[in-house]
Amino acid sequence: MSYGILKLFYFCFSLGTGAFQFLNLFYVDHGLTPSQIGVLFAVGPLVMIIAQPLWGMLTDYWNSTKITLMILILCSAATALFFPFTFSFTHLLILNIIYFFFHSAIPPIADVTAMSLLTDRNDFGKIRLWGSIGYAVGVLTIGKMLDFFGLQLMFFLHSSLIVFALLLALKLPANKSGKKHFKFKEAMGLFKNRPFIMLLLFSFFLHLTVHANNSFYSIYLQNLGATITIIGFALLIKSILEVPFFAVSKRLMIRYSYPILLSGVALIYALRWLVLGVSDNLQVLIWSQILLSFSYSVQYFVAVAYVDVITPKKYRATGQTIYWAIALGLGGLIGNILAGWIVDYVNIAYMYQLATGVSLLCIAFLWLKPKQGKEQQIGKTEAIQK
Repeated sequence: MSYGILKLFYFCFSLGTGAFQFLNLFYVDHGLTPSQIGVLFAVGPLVMIIAQPLWGMLTDYWNSTKITLMILILCSAATALFFPFTFSFTHLLILNIIYFFFHSAIPPIADVTAMSLLTDRNDFGKIRLWGSIGYAVGVLTIGKMLDFFGLQLMFFLHSSLIVFALLLALKLPANKSGKKHFKFKEAMGLFKNRPFIMLLLFSFFLHLTVHANNSFYSIYLQNLGATITIIGFALLIKSILEVPFFAVSKRLMIRYSYPILLSGVALIYALRWLVLGVSDNLQVLIWSQILLSFSYSVQYFVAVAYVDVITPKKYRATGQTIYWAIALGLGGLIGNILAGWIVDYVNIAYMYQLATGVSLLCIAFLWLKPKQGKEQQIGKTEAIQK
């Protein structure tokens, strides 16, 4: 019963997220410059740095993911409805701050919820793949709808779908354990955890490149003549091909260590950015999404499982949200600002060429091993199941 509800939750929430993936095109329609778009996308990650750990600590303190999810989803859904009626850059900036303060913490809190209900962590990928299916359906079907009805429709669809996902989440079993004795100093002890710090550094530098791509990939395709439907198809390729990688996640984590899997992720990201940096063939740029399918899905399920392993049970929500805040928040903030500046003063192709080098260099963090032999093995699935 719980597994079925979790699958439906990820499907519906990601369907709503898919509806929101054309936000950069909405900004272009408003006449914003690349630098302004970069700032708007950088605001979200900036807010994440504060908001995600805050909501994570509140969740651990309340010992209830349901309460947190209800607040986050209702407030972000309400905020999204104001976007179509906002026309100035300043007002859009304010809306982004409010929206991301609530919405940014939903994915890590949802992941904590899922991990707490699973009997085997390695089954997480089989649950999370339904998010990829939902996202794929969203970008394809909603992309076509927006072609006909206009980009403003995406905000109503987004809000409606994530609220429906909340109704599903409220049906999940409640946590029956007693209230935790949350101590801030203990929670901050995560920053003394060497494997956790190495993961944060690796993910931060890698996400500089990922967020640069997220902000300007659709614009790049549009500049080359792609319609919203074609852009939606490109996003569909990535999402639908994530499904088989999530499906085999358990097998991959049993066979390979975390450093090996994440090194492979970085190499594939680098190859993908190189393709985008040297080619202006629309077909090549679209089908290069296949590479992104592998890198994104593997990085996602490995990171969630890894953080779940190396953080104390009563601070897992804090650990997941700190990871998201550093990787997606701080990495996204700096990545978006740098990307907007590079696109303004050079071009998008050069941005991708730089991203190739950064993706390769960040692999070094995965192999800076602690001296303790046991910690070197923490990436293995055997340690996960101890």
